[in-house]
Formats: sequence, structure tokens, C-alpha cells
Amino acid sequence: MLRKLLKYDLEWCYRPLIVFYILAIFLSIIVRIVESFEQSLIVLIIDKICCGALIAVMISILINCFMRNWARFVRNIYKDESYLTHTLPVSKNKIYLSKILTAIITLLASFCVIILCFAISSLDKESWFILKASLEQSAIYFDSSVFSLIFVMIITVFFEFLFMMMSGMLGIIIGYSSNNLKIIKSILIGFAIYITLSSMSVGALFIAGLINSDIMSLFNNITVSSSALKGMMLVGILVYAIYNLIIYFIGNKLLNKGVNVD
Repeated sequence: MLRKLLKYDLEWCYRPLIVFYILAIFLSIIVRIVESFEQSLIVLIIDKICCGALIAVMISILINCFMRNWARFVRNIYKDESYLTHTLPVSKNKIYLSKILTAIITLLASFCVIILCFAISSLDKESWFILKASLEQSAIYFDSSVFSLIFVMIITVFFEFLFMMMSGMLGIIIGYSSNNLKIIKSILIGFAIYITLSSMSVGALFIAGLINSDIMSLFNNITVSSSALKGMMLVGILVYAIYNLIIYFIGNKLLNKGVNVD
């Protein structure tokens, strides 16, 4: 039954996202083609327009990913669709798990599409050399491959975005347990959860810095080594993973206590 729930959730969330994915890939190809032409004023104007449109679409992908998952969560559990959802022969645990898995899958797919578009539109041998040189000029010494640094950075950002999405879902669960101002309370509570736990992350990073002098350099110096930067991101991944698990179990427990259907 979980497979069917996940299928319907993914289909609902992907309806607009697929359109944005295709549009983003198309625009990235256009940008790459335009930038291969000999530069002139007209070509430069077209290039800037296409780049602006591509950036706007990539931002829209993330926004729609968040909004579709939150909207699906509300409609399927608290609104009109909930009358069917809660009569299905399936536990609230599986309903909630389906929503979390949908969030993970759609967010991961959105990240992959954005990275692919960035690679298509921007990365070649020359731009890669410029990227590496700019990082080196920022006093980051590459004791390992630049690929690993960027890879860890992408994972860190992914976990943080997932944390944002799950904070919103927990905010919805708590907000919709009240009898009035449910949407406003959901937004405020979700934002408060995110800000509070993010502040605690800085504290966790500082504690890690007490153990590792390289990480402490993030608080003391403007320029940092690659080991310090990677250490910071690895701590961030661990902290956000713990936060996501805590939010999942709290949300699951609260949801099982009962649902106020509109």
C-alpha cells in the first residue's frame, strides 16, 4: 500500500515540476548554444536574457518543489481529500512516510536537474579552470580533489533544504492541530522550528571547533583551509540528518494522536 501512496503523491507533485525540468534543460541548452557564437551586442543581450530566464526557472523548481509537497500534505491529510485518505486500510505511519519519501525524492530530483542545467550551460574546460582558480585564490588549499569539496557542499545544501521542508511539515502538523488560524500558525511554527534548530547548529559547530582547531578557524579567520571547510560541512550534514530524524519521529507521533479535518 505504501507503494501506491507514494505513486499518487509523486504523480501529484511532479505534474508541474516536470514542465519546469524540461524548460530548465531546454534553456540551459539554448544558453550553451548562444555562448558558443562569436560575441556581439545582440548575442550578448540574448545570452543575458536566456541566463536570467534559466536562473528564474531553476529558482522556480525549488519553490514549486517546496510548495507542492506542503500543499499535498495539507490537502491529503487535512482538507477534502483527507476524508478518503483516512478511510484507506493503511496506517497513519505509512501515510506520513509516503509524504516524507515524496519530499526526499522530488527534492533530490530537483537538485539533480539544477546541477545538470548548470553543467550544460556553464561548465567546460575553461570555466572549470576558472572555478578552481577562484577557489584557490580564496585561500582554500586543495589537499584533495575539487570534486570532493563540491560534492560535500551539494550534500550539505541538500540536507539543509530537506530540513527546511520537514520543518514546514512539522509546522503544518502542529498548526493544524488548533481550531483557528491554522495556516498562519503553521507558517510561524515551521519558521520558528527552522530558526531555532539552525541556531543550535551554529552552537554544535562551535562545540566541534573546540575539538578540532581547523573548524574553530571558521570563527577566528576570514580565510580557511579545505579541511576546515569540509569539516564544517560534514558537521552540518550530521546535524541536519539528526534534525530530520527527530522531526520525522515527532511529526509521526503527533499525527498518530489524531487529525483535525477541515
